[in-house]
Amino acid sequence: MTRKVKLTIKQQIAHMKSKGITFDIISEEEAEAYLEKNNYYFKIKAYAKMFEKYQNGPKQGQYINLDFAYLKELAILDMHLRHFIIKTSVDLEHTIKVKFLSDFNSSESDGYEIVEKYFDMYPDVKTKILQKKQTSYCADLINKLESEEYALWNIVEILSFGDFIN
Repeated sequence: MTRKVKLTIKQQIAHMKSKGITFDIISEEEAEAYLEKNNYYFKIKAYAKMFEKYQNGPKQGQYINLDFAYLKELAILDMHLRHFIIKTSVDLEHTIKVKFLSDFNSSESDGYEIVEKYFDMYPDVKTKILQKKQTSYCADLINKLESEEYALWNIVEILSFGDFIN
């Protein structure tokens, strides 16, 4: 297996130019500053895969009409999309947990037998919880409850969103 050579930012730009990426809309200096402070080559280069390349002729293998500005714009759109998805996921998690506990509060359940049944159905979840004892934001709660039974209101706070959805 051969190792790739580490490229400086100037060499990264030169490599992009050799692949047909232009710097007409954004100058090489602006691209250099962007790669230095806002993003990194591997990620920016990944967006280029969506663009067409010349199939033959003297420019075979080079990108057709691809300016660095387009790659930068895709990176910015990707960042905004990721932020939106994360915010939406956190809001959704909170809303679902509030609704879940609201439904529970109007039930006859004491909150313990549900958790016991859940652990019986998904025994690996309790192991995951115990693994979070040292590193989780809810480690204090897990440590406090270690010798006690978990109630539903504890589990809602401790479980990851994925485990909670299960």
